[in-house]
Amino acid sequence: MKKYLISGLVDSYRIKINLFAISPNSAISVFKQKYPNAEDIYVIQDLFKK
Repeated sequence: MKKYLISGLVDSYRIKINLFAISPNSAISVFKQKYPNAEDIYVIQDLFKK
Protein backbone atom coordinates (compact mmCIF):
# COMPACT_ATOMS: atom_id res chain seq x y z
CA MET A 1 0.00 0.00 0.00
CA LYS A 2 1.23 3.44 -0.92
CA LYS A 3 -0.15 6.92 -0.29
CA TYR A 4 -1.30 8.86 -3.36
CA LEU A 5 -2.46 12.46 -3.60
CA ILE A 6 -5.52 12.48 -5.88
CA SER A 7 -6.94 15.69 -7.29
CA GLY A 8 -10.31 16.15 -8.95
CA LEU A 9 -12.99 18.71 -9.76
CA VAL A 10 -16.17 18.23 -7.73
CA ASP A 11 -18.94 20.78 -8.34
CA SER A 12 -16.37 23.24 -9.81
CA TYR A 13 -14.15 22.97 -6.68
CA ARG A 14 -10.68 21.41 -6.80
CA ILE A 15 -10.39 18.73 -4.10
CA LYS A 16 -7.11 17.05 -3.13
CA ILE A 17 -7.23 13.91 -0.98
CA ASN A 18 -4.55 11.50 0.24
CA LEU A 19 -5.58 7.88 -0.37
CA PHE A 20 -3.88 4.59 0.38
CA ALA A 21 -3.97 2.22 -2.59
CA ILE A 22 -1.97 -0.46 -4.36
CA SER A 23 -1.61 1.45 -7.63
CA PRO A 24 -2.46 4.89 -9.03
CA ASN A 25 -5.33 3.39 -11.03
CA SER A 26 -6.90 1.86 -7.94
CA ALA A 27 -6.52 5.19 -6.10
CA ILE A 28 -8.41 6.94 -8.91
CA SER A 29 -11.10 4.24 -8.76
CA VAL A 30 -11.54 4.82 -5.01
CA PHE A 31 -11.80 8.59 -5.63
CA LYS A 32 -14.48 7.97 -8.28
CA GLN A 33 -16.43 5.79 -5.87
CA LYS A 34 -16.26 8.48 -3.18
CA TYR A 35 -17.16 11.32 -5.58
CA PRO A 36 -19.18 9.88 -8.50
CA ASN A 37 -19.72 13.28 -10.18
CA ALA A 38 -16.01 14.21 -10.13
CA GLU A 39 -14.22 15.35 -13.30
CA ASP A 40 -10.58 15.85 -14.34
CA ILE A 41 -9.16 13.31 -11.86
CA TYR A 42 -5.42 12.77 -11.73
CA VAL A 43 -2.59 11.68 -9.41
CA ILE A 44 -0.14 14.26 -8.06
CA GLN A 45 3.23 12.60 -7.56
CA ASP A 46 5.80 13.68 -4.99
CA LEU A 47 8.69 13.89 -7.43
CA PHE A 48 10.97 15.99 -5.22
CA LYS A 49 10.26 14.23 -1.92
CA LYS A 50 13.24 12.52 -0.28
